[in-house]
Order: sequence, then C-alpha cells, then structure tokens
Amino acid sequence: MNIVFVAGIHAVGKSTACEAISVEFNIPHFTASQIIRAERSSAIPAASKLVTDVEENQRLLLQGISRLSANSGLLLDGHFTLQRKSDGGIEAISADVFREIQIAAIVVFIDEPAKIAKRMFDRDEVSLPIELIQTHQDAEVAHANDVASMLGVPIVVLSAFDIKGFSSAIKGWGISRHTF
Repeated sequence: MNIVFVAGIHAVGKSTACEAISVEFNIPHFTASQIIRAERSSAIPAASKLVTDVEENQRLLLQGISRLSANSGLLLDGHFTLQRKSDGGIEAISADVFREIQIAAIVVFIDEPAKIAKRMFDRDEVSLPIELIQTHQDAEVAHANDVASMLGVPIVVLSAFDIKGFSSAIKGWGISRHTF
C-alpha cells in the first residue's frame, strides 16, 4: 500500500496541489477530514477548523483509511499538528497514527504566514494573528520531520502550490499509476 501524506497548515494549498497530482498520476485523493466525516459525521463541524477530540478523530481516520486503501494507495491530505478547540494550543498527532496509516512518503507545503492568513480569511472568513500562523507552521514542519525520521520515510518540504516539485517528488520516489 502506498500512501503519500500531504501536510501543511490550513489554507497552505494542500488540496489544490493534491487535486493536480491526483489527475496527473491517476491517484485517488482524500482529505483526512473527509474520511473522518464519512466515519462519523459529527467528528468535525463543517465550518470549524478547530478539533474537539484529536484522539477520537485519529481513530476514525485509521478506520476509514483501512477501508479506502485495502487494495490501493492514495494521497492523504492532512496535518501533523492541530489547533485544539479547548484552548487554541497546538497539539502534535502521535507518530503512532502515521505508523498505523503506513505512509510511504511525506510532502509538506509551507508559505509566508501573511499569504496563508489572506487565503484563510478569503476562504473561511477566519482571521488569525500572523505570529500564530508562523508558530503553527513551524510546529507542523518540525513534527513532520520527526515523524519522517522515526518511520524512515522520505520527506520533501515545498512552497505552496509547487505542483512541479510535488510531481518530481512522486516520480523520484518511484510512485506511479502502476504502484497505486
């Protein structure tokens, strides 16, 4: 099973990049929140990006992925860290979750915090301090690198919307239509 985990904070362009790569390589693309919602529609309120129960959501994610990837791989668009609803703090998702998902490679997208803030406001009408966006992005990249190291999987950090770099990484890892 080949699962490429595509990470980055909200509004960094993960889904846009995944949609392009999905078409180019004929690889199915799902967001972690889509899978969680499909497993239990109340897990994530549609309009909120804050998470109430990180552990339960990860259990639902694993359950959904096991169904989706039983015979093939996929692009999984998600996060290594989440902002808690209870206190706004940033919580790292356990490396065990990524081990159980059996990710084959990691792509992390980053961007200038001011650009992320603008996209977040334009898309979700959410306004966050630039400092919080930067702190969250730094935590996301650091935890992604830690997980890649722990699991021994390749990782690439790309600028937002770098579809060409994403495509090159997929090719470089030997992932193709035939391996999915």
